[in-house]
Amino acid sequence: MWFLIFTERTDRRWVRWLAAGRFAHVLAFGWVPDQRAWLVYEVTMNRTRVAVMPDCPGSDERIADLRAGNVTLAMKPAEGRAPWMRLGFWCVPAMAHLLGLSRRPLRPDALYRQCLAEGAEVVDW
Repeated sequence: MWFLIFTERTDRRWVRWLAAGRFAHVLAFGWVPDQRAWLVYEVTMNRTRVAVMPDCPGSDERIADLRAGNVTLAMKPAEGRAPWMRLGFWCVPAMAHLLGLSRRPLRPDALYRQCLAEGAEVVDW
């Protein structure tokens, strides 16, 4: 199960213009039960960040900080479908690739709608 965090704010005006919708960015995090840790996956214009957060005191607060003021969806990756070859590599195609989605959204709002259409649920802890 992956959790997608859709953020509405960005300091970069050109990112707001390109996103052209409610959301400006998306990142993912998921629980790895065998390791008892959270994995955070984020792709930005200048880097990819993969972080492991062990289940320890403070990890829930760190996840809460990531989610604060944003919308979070919970979605299982697609089964039995081969992910499409990515064109470009920014947050939206990276998350679609991670989930194995068949369509190719380019903007956060389109990914959000597609995830909901394919069974994602809004999470409110």
